[in-house]
Amino acid sequence: MKCKMCGLEKPLVDAHIIPRSFYEPLQENGQTPRIVTDIAGEYPKRSPTGVYDKEIVCQKCEQLFSPWDDYGNSFLNQEMKDGHYIISEGERVAYNFGGCDYQKLKLFFLSVLWRASVSNQKIFHNVRLGPFEGKLRSMLQSKDPGDNREFAVALSKFDVPANQTGILDPDKTRYNGVIHYRLYMAGYMAILKVSRQVGSTFGKLYISPNSDVLCIIRNFEQSKELHALQHVVKNAKRPKEG
Repeated sequence: MKCKMCGLEKPLVDAHIIPRSFYEPLQENGQTPRIVTDIAGEYPKRSPTGVYDKEIVCQKCEQLFSPWDDYGNSFLNQEMKDGHYIISEGERVAYNFGGCDYQKLKLFFLSVLWRASVSNQKIFHNVRLGPFEGKLRSMLQSKDPGDNREFAVALSKFDVPANQTGILDPDKTRYNGVIHYRLYMAGYMAILKVSRQVGSTFGKLYISPNSDVLCIIRNFEQSKELHALQHVVKNAKRPKEG
């Protein structure tokens, strides 16, 4: 089959869209991660290894993602220290990760978005980049993270352990009229701007070179993601046994 990254006819490999390492925090207390999609009638599934696709990339192109996946995992799953929280009126509203390797961290998020966009797995059905897919593929091939004019990334994190949030399917939305995609992984929500429009919704929260990485802390109990998850579980049809 043809590799969707290099375009060559090669044997393709089982490729995780969201790296397998991000499913490990969801397995605490022996739980198997729950995968939830907003497709009507689709009952949440459980998978210990997450979602992978064997029709995307060849082995060589899969290896292109490895250093970015490793860095994204180590950066986001580092221990959060009390002194790094930003407090407002006695509440934790954000976390300051400090500096980062901008190239590796941003290419990690962009590569996950690209993988989701070319995957035919049901959970990623909302991610379709259209004309931006080719641009993003070229950036990954050249290892160019770009700036925030066309693609930008902001972070938020729920205030509960990752294994309470499950794995939600990515979705597409607009902030102040500017297209963004939201990717969920291990309790985080990465918000990616995919537009040539200049949007100031997240301003300095977008990951930038030579700047600290800030992450909004969100109340999961009051979030629309929890309500959406509850709605899906309530209205989905349970698969028949056997």
